[in-house]
Amino acid sequence: MNILTPILVIYFAVVFPTIHLVFPGNRFIYEYWPTLYFSLALTIAILSKQVSAQQLGLKDFRKSVTIGLLLGTLPAISVPLLDSLLVSTGLSQSELFTGADMRSPDEMGFNRSLTSKLFPVIIVPFINQLFLTGLVIKNLLKTQNTGQAIISSGLLFCLFQFDFSLGNLFLGMVATGLLRLSGSVLAPVLIHAGFAIAEYLIVFHYPRLISALVFIV
Repeated sequence: MNILTPILVIYFAVVFPTIHLVFPGNRFIYEYWPTLYFSLALTIAILSKQVSAQQLGLKDFRKSVTIGLLLGTLPAISVPLLDSLLVSTGLSQSELFTGADMRSPDEMGFNRSLTSKLFPVIIVPFINQLFLTGLVIKNLLKTQNTGQAIISSGLLFCLFQFDFSLGNLFLGMVATGLLRLSGSVLAPVLIHAGFAIAEYLIVFHYPRLISALVFIV
C-alpha cells in the first residue's frame, strides 16, 4: 500500500517529536495525539481511495460482534470479581493493599470529566484498532503465519503507542488473533473497549487493584 509508508514516516519522524516539543503542557493532546493522528491518516487513506472500509476489516458484523462482545466483557467483569476475591481471602488487609482503596483518581492524575471517561472507552478503541490492526498490522504482517503475526503485532502495538507494557503487548496479540479468526476488526475493537472499561473501573471504583496489576498495565 503506497500511502502506508508516508503515513508511518510522518508519524515517527515528524508528529512524534513535534508533539513533545510544542504541546508538552496540553494533557489531552499529549495523551491522545496518536489517536488523533490515526483518525486523520484513516480519513486521508479512505478519501483518497487507497483503502476501503471493508479492507480495514469493517465486515462480517454479526460474527465479529458476537465474538467481541463475549470476550470484551471478560476484562470488565473480572475487575469486581478480583476485588471481591481480595476481600474474601483477606489479602485486601495485607501491607501491599493497605490504604490502596483510598486512592483518589485526581491525585493519580486522572480527569473526572465526561470526555476523559468516554474518549478512551469509545473513541480510542475504535480508531486505534482500525488504524493499527486494520491498516498497519494487517498489511505489514500479511505474509506471516498466524503465530508469527500474533507475536509481531504485540510488539508493533507497543511501538506505535510508545508504551511497552504487558497490557499493550497482550492487547496487540489478542487483536491480531481475533482479526485472523473473525476476518473483521470489530472483534478487536470490542475487546479493546472491554479492557478500557476495566481500566476505568479499577481507577474510579476499585483502586486497590492498581497495586495488584501495576506490573501489567
